[in-house]
Amino acid sequence: MKNIVLGLICLVSSFAIAQTKMTTTEAAAFKKEVQSEAGKTTSITADFEETKHVSVLKNASTSTGIFRFKGEKLLWQYNAPKKSAMLFNKQNLKIKSEKGKISTIDLNKNKRFKQLQQLMMGSYTGNLFDETSFDITYFKNGTTRFAVLKPKSKDMSKHIKEVTLTFKNNEGTVSEIKIVESSNDYSVIKLKNKKLNTALSDSVFQL
Repeated sequence: MKNIVLGLICLVSSFAIAQTKMTTTEAAAFKKEVQSEAGKTTSITADFEETKHVSVLKNASTSTGIFRFKGEKLLWQYNAPKKSAMLFNKQNLKIKSEKGKISTIDLNKNKRFKQLQQLMMGSYTGNLFDETSFDITYFKNGTTRFAVLKPKSKDMSKHIKEVTLTFKNNEGTVSEIKIVESSNDYSVIKLKNKKLNTALSDSVFQL
């Protein structure tokens, strides 16, 4: 469960040395661009690679899988080294364990997973930059832009210290996410082979 949550709520890499803070004008233009791109995006498909760094372990662990997004549906599926998945669909979350067992969570009754849904869905609907829920700082490094989000909610900050979203090559959609836990353990997820607005049938979003 913890691996899945870290994976889903995660997508970014560490800052390069030359990264600088955006001006207020640059940040406003960046947010507008991301929101505009989100308004034109009907679906996203991608492969992903997640690397987890845990302080008590000598080596980082790597997992791979697929990501699918369409409307109010978001699928995060691990394929290797073990199989598991999370599927958000409106106000429900289905989790498929490594043993194939499927459980369903009502997001209206689970604040933590509801916040997770808002964070992940917001990344692709343009509603991510919610400064009532997060303290957000914007940075740039050449054509790469970063949004660093620190949760204001005590409930979320118990688990998540910071989330960094990376937008590469002046793209308006997320390419990487980094999640730092309160313990300072962290995960980095890189989206690969990303495709926008491809036809996705509802059958794709089945566990």
